[in-house]
Amino acid sequence: MRSNMKLMEIQAEVLFTQDENGHLQYINEPTGDTKPAPRFFFGNTNEGSICKFRHDLPDNVAVQLKEVAATEPMLMNSRKIPRNHRQFKNILQSHAPIKRVWVGPAYRFPEQIAPPTNVVRLSRANADLLKGNFAEMVSELNSSQPYLAVVEDAQVVSICRSVRSSSRAHEAGVDTLTGYRRHGYATSVVAAWALAVRALNRIPLYSTSWDNVASQGVARRLGLVQYGVDYHVT
Repeated sequence: MRSNMKLMEIQAEVLFTQDENGHLQYINEPTGDTKPAPRFFFGNTNEGSICKFRHDLPDNVAVQLKEVAATEPMLMNSRKIPRNHRQFKNILQSHAPIKRVWVGPAYRFPEQIAPPTNVVRLSRANADLLKGNFAEMVSELNSSQPYLAVVEDAQVVSICRSVRSSSRAHEAGVDTLTGYRRHGYATSVVAAWALAVRALNRIPLYSTSWDNVASQGVARRLGLVQYGVDYHVT
């Protein structure tokens, strides 16, 4: 089993493209879209933390952030945001206005995952199952595999697919239609997705924001293990 620090390094690799110096470039969209990465990524674990900076962040700003990050205590279960959150924001605000702050838990899957029986694999061959609010997802089918779904009433009602991927890991993205929530469908598709990713000899990863209580509930029901907290500022 990989250490929490190694998983955090792998997740940063999955979430963002990086240049030869390890600086962040773009969000690692499966479609190849070039949306800028956050200016600062801080991944904190109970074993230590990693810092990543966007390629265009001035060196003096990066140095200040590193100095503050070095004083950040290792992750404790009761702390949801970095203790130095305000200092990080002040430093970045001095460089440019802050557009977005993201913070939330990052999880790994347990060794044993019970295979669900109510899930189908989606491809172009059965794309007609994506109807209504999910119809626009057809364009993702080639780029976001593995793509798993629960089908009810002759349509897809819950999906989980690889929204980010690298040569070592995939990151989950899950959605369930409003009228079909609280039936355990999200738990089923995420479990099936994780097994499909492991079949590719890749690591399945799952992360969310602290605001997304429903997503944290899925993680809890699957027995996912939190290995860190993601914090990034754009």
